[in-house]
Amino acid sequence: MNAILPLYLNGQMLRTLQESVASELAARMQSMQNASDNAGELADKLSLQYNRARQAAVTQELLEIVAGASSVQ
Repeated sequence: MNAILPLYLNGQMLRTLQESVASELAARMQSMQNASDNAGELADKLSLQYNRARQAAVTQELLEIVAGASSVQ
């Protein structure tokens, strides 16, 4: 019993430390996944805003061209 108890306690301590490290790594992985997802959503939103602004600029130019052509006639 005197020989087994220290080995058992050592094993329990080691298991606790390994679970702690595994938990930390899992939390880091989840955090990085969330950051990647958020970055993807941000890129999509920025792309949509850029496309809307570009479309508005093209529409404005077309309106100016049509208005200019109408005033020449």
